[in-house]
Amino acid sequence: MPTEPTAANQSCSHDHHHHGPGCSHGIEPDTLSAQKVTRLLWVSALVLGFAIAECLVGYFSHSVALFADSGHLVADCLAVLMALGAAWWVSRGTDKPVQAIAALINGLVLVAIALWIGLEAIEALQSPPTDILGKPMLITACVGLVVNGINFKLLHDHSHDDLNVKGVLLHVIADAASSLGILVAAIAIYVFNWRWADGVVSVVVAGLILASAVPLIVASTKQLGQGAIADASRLPS
Repeated sequence: MPTEPTAANQSCSHDHHHHGPGCSHGIEPDTLSAQKVTRLLWVSALVLGFAIAECLVGYFSHSVALFADSGHLVADCLAVLMALGAAWWVSRGTDKPVQAIAALINGLVLVAIALWIGLEAIEALQSPPTDILGKPMLITACVGLVVNGINFKLLHDHSHDDLNVKGVLLHVIADAASSLGILVAAIAIYVFNWRWADGVVSVVVAGLILASAVPLIVASTKQLGQGAIADASRLPS
């Protein structure tokens, strides 16, 4: 004898834009995982491609900020690959602490990048290049903002329930801040010939990257601590 559909089943039969309490946001777990991996791969390809372009333009325009940011982007590629590795590990049924560990490493990488950029910026301030080309910097910064906007859109939906993806998203936000800073420096150099702006903006960008790393390190450390407490509570007395 056929049974009446429950409210949860009825809610699941609706279009995926109208989620009921019994639905997993209209997406099966395996579909969500595949979508996450695909988006991370797209982000990795975009970041690596732009890093190569930025390095070439930095060499041509003699911009320390572009060189520093290209190195930052290469580190971001490693962060994305780390996120993919963590996602694959979890998909094999491993406990989620591996994601917190990867997120913690991403945060520490951000700190290292910030310190490296800061040192390069201080050196540039002490002896700024005399032949920085502002126009190539300006064009590259605009392209960088577009690339980071695309990456933000790709990752934002998955950053709420995945600390590891949130870590990659913080890298993207730091990249966008770098591009914005380079844009400001390029305008200052191109319009006013303020060559020192290249170093000043690099210092500011280093500070922003460092600020974005701290919450990620705190959140991942807290999650690892909670996991360790939970594991200890399951040990036989």
